[in-house]
Amino acid sequence: MRRDYWETLYNIWAPERWQQTSIIMKVNRAANPEANMHTSGSVSFATHQSRLESYSQQMTEKYVGEEEQPRLDPEVWVASSGAPKKGHVYGFGHSMNTSMVLSGASSSASQTSAFSTPAGAAGTSPSEMMGFIADTISGLESRLAETMEARLAQTMETRLVQMQTQVTDALQAQLSQTLS
Repeated sequence: MRRDYWETLYNIWAPERWQQTSIIMKVNRAANPEANMHTSGSVSFATHQSRLESYSQQMTEKYVGEEEQPRLDPEVWVASSGAPKKGHVYGFGHSMNTSMVLSGASSSASQTSAFSTPAGAAGTSPSEMMGFIADTISGLESRLAETMEARLAQTMETRLVQMQTQVTDALQAQLSQTLS
């Protein structure tokens, strides 16, 4: 790590106020570990974004010329995110039991017509499950947008700190040179 980067980070992390906040956050995380689980799995946000873009493009292509398109088309989602594997449609986490809406699913990517309601799916109608899936997609889109905004803000803040350090160093060098 470059020395100036390290010094900048040290200047941020060393103050007592930062240390107190850090300790409080550690205690909070330890007190409620299930609330701090990483839920996106091994799939990066960039992959999620790519899948959402692919889904949007495929929906546009499938429903071109139609006055209204459904908010969610499960077949298009599976085609854009990958076929169900081990009973899960990836991108929804483990909170959704897809056996309620999937039957005959294999790991083959060519199988996109895997959605139906098995006879044993008591208590969950296809429209309820469709609503759940639509809400889940909406939530994923919102979280992705928030995460991207937070990362952009963090990157901008880091760059501003770097620029401030560079300007301060340049001014100090110029001042030293002028005084000598």
